[in-house]
Amino acid sequence: MAARRKKHAEDETTEATSSAGLMRWVVATILLATVFVGVYFGWARRVRPIVAESYYRLSADNIEIPTPPPWIKADVKAEVLRDASLSTASMLENDVAVRVADAFELSPWVAKVRRVSKRSPTRIEVDLEYRRPVAWVKVPAGMFPEIGEGVLPIDRDAVLLPQSDFSTADLGKFMRIDIADVSMCGPVGTPWGDPRVAGAAKIAELLADDWQQLGVWLIRAVTDYGRGGPKPRIRFELQTRQGKRIIWGSAPGEETAGEPPAAQKLHLLASYVRDHGPLDNTELLGLDLRDAVRTAELPRP
Repeated sequence: MAARRKKHAEDETTEATSSAGLMRWVVATILLATVFVGVYFGWARRVRPIVAESYYRLSADNIEIPTPPPWIKADVKAEVLRDASLSTASMLENDVAVRVADAFELSPWVAKVRRVSKRSPTRIEVDLEYRRPVAWVKVPAGMFPEIGEGVLPIDRDAVLLPQSDFSTADLGKFMRIDIADVSMCGPVGTPWGDPRVAGAAKIAELLADDWQQLGVWLIRAVTDYGRGGPKPRIRFELQTRQGKRIIWGSAPGEETAGEPPAAQKLHLLASYVRDHGPLDNTELLGLDLRDAVRTAELPRP
């Protein structure tokens, strides 16, 4: 009998121990589950939005643009993001493509934004046209300390380009434009504002690939009182390094009646150089590209 009572007591102790162990396991499981749920919801409420915000934040890595040409030294994307304060923008914003387009339009190196396409939640493609420098405009000395000469760079639309992207090594790459009493230019990335500079820029664009071979290096604007009616007109002239002059005439697209178009003038000048040799090696005197017949009939040496 005593043995049975002892065994019964041992069974009850074992059962109580098992129940206590089970209870502790249940409690521990509940606690762990509670902690897990708390951590999960805490992450969902606080951490996940931060991670998502970082993932979708607009950056240079999200934006694809055409490879800038070699004359652009600046990091165009980085400058656009900085100047337009787009570093806090999100790819999830409905107007993010419009904001990106507007930002690139303001870049002094961008002539035109053709299209901005959102290709995925984290990628934007920007199709754009870069500006190309075509000439230096002569200005009072000291205005361009980076270059060491009184010149400022412009593109075909007479838009002032960032001086910081140029150095003394670039001085021989573009023609000069010399305008008497030239007006002061506006901010970088805006047109110069002087119609004489604008006209000379169009000529410089036309000669951009040929000026060195032709032997001209400077475009000058003068007032012409003898042609084009009672009001004086602006006449453009080309000049060689040794000071020989070629009368170009009106700016491209502004020719007077009977004046050859710009493309024909370039052809006449190229033909003259082909037939007579480098301009500075000829007895050039009064070559007037406005008179296509006379220029074409000049005898060969």
